[in-house]
Amino acid sequence: MKRFLWLGCVLLIYVICSGCGDTFRPIIIPNPPAFPNPQAAHSVVAINDNAPASGPDTVFGTAMVIDVSGDSDESIANVGLAPVHAVQQSASEILVVNHSVNGALRDSVTKLNFGNTSIASTSTISMPPNSAPNFVATTETSEAYVSLPNYLDPSTNTIVPSIAVISTNTNSITNTIPLGAGAAPVAIVETPDTKKLYVANYGFGTISGFNTVNESQRVINGALSNPPIWLAARSDSQAVYVLEETTGTLAWINASTTAGPDTLAETAIKVPGANMMTYDPNLLRLYIPGGQEVAIVDISQSPPAYLAGGPFPICSPSQQSSCIPTVPPASRSAGDPCKSTTAQTLTIVGVAALPDGSRAYVGAYYTDANDNICPQVTVIDATNNTIETPSIPIPGFSDATNPASPLYYVPNCANTRDTPSVGPLGNGFRFMMGAGGDSTRAYLSSCDGGMVNIIDTSTDAYLVNITAPIGIRPLIPPVLQNPPMNPVFLIAGP
Repeated sequence: MKRFLWLGCVLLIYVICSGCGDTFRPIIIPNPPAFPNPQAAHSVVAINDNAPASGPDTVFGTAMVIDVSGDSDESIANVGLAPVHAVQQSASEILVVNHSVNGALRDSVTKLNFGNTSIASTSTISMPPNSAPNFVATTETSEAYVSLPNYLDPSTNTIVPSIAVISTNTNSITNTIPLGAGAAPVAIVETPDTKKLYVANYGFGTISGFNTVNESQRVINGALSNPPIWLAARSDSQAVYVLEETTGTLAWINASTTAGPDTLAETAIKVPGANMMTYDPNLLRLYIPGGQEVAIVDISQSPPAYLAGGPFPICSPSQQSSCIPTVPPASRSAGDPCKSTTAQTLTIVGVAALPDGSRAYVGAYYTDANDNICPQVTVIDATNNTIETPSIPIPGFSDATNPASPLYYVPNCANTRDTPSVGPLGNGFRFMMGAGGDSTRAYLSSCDGGMVNIIDTSTDAYLVNITAPIGIRPLIPPVLQNPPMNPVFLIAGP
């Protein structure tokens, strides 16, 4: 027995001593290395429209790159006529859809090629004349999909709304997928695994599904109560979410089977007046802004469900918590035209989720009795889904869609998707929210104001605005088109 005890003591001493030698390896690193600050490697891109296209002296749209670290316009490049939508295809490439108007033979997609955060070059992918492209989607590196609501089928000489399959390697159309007469496509989404494509057919009130490997159609069982206006795909490619017009009903498609059929079902989630959704891939949620409320939806489960117990409404006199508060006019800065008028009912227009998952920023505005646009931004704490008060005032400006306004020059701002009388067939958005890749900045673009407003997320305060570029009419000699152009879409850049 003593021999075994002695042997045990020897082994214990060996273990203790061996931990003090050069062979010891800790399994926990108490002070992990600091990674480089990504602030200088991020940008936000504003897509800007100009005065309505008419005749040979039409002004082209532009893409304006805002440097997140410098709060300045890094570079500007021309795109086609009437740009309305954009998607980032890779770390160095953004595709911009140019809708064109009035029969101009310039329907196209502009490819923006970046060097770091600056636009190094552009190239054009021509669409069929008068096809009126209005949306582009891709999760692939060399192909993308463009909706053509007014595509003229050359074999029948009839209008057959279609999806153009384009190669971004050769800058050409490789195929067209017919949707049927009257489809009126308004949104497209491709699943992140690059295998499935879904199209919102506003005219039919349906969703079309396709397999991208051969463009064959997928069967979707189920129906919508209202026309679809926006789509989002979950990161795992197993579900697609559909926003319906008017009622703001959220439906979802179970896309988990390889061959199909897919199953479509409506949920009890409704945000009346919503016209788009913001997908947060980090927290697996949707933010749905619309009318006088904004909803946070958990999509980590199926079917999706409300977070925070339901939508956040705008605040009323009887409710001052768990709601979106209006900025009091007295809290606005001197010189703000909204400071001396009475606040009106808010309209919620957009949401941006910070990539770090900490907060989301809700854009809203009202029009006062003097016809001034009075914007604001409200912060949602995404860790506990609560409203941070007070809201952040954004400097107001005169409504440029009113002919009596001193800023009246952009009737196209009244023809956007977030204008109730226009709906999803409009061009771009009157307001949009965006976020910088390092989560240090949030952005609110304004078509009427001709600017992008910047919010410092470290202090949740308005910082400055970046004015869109002044257009140049290609006359001989060229003529400046002043005041500035009008942001209609906002997208995170390289």
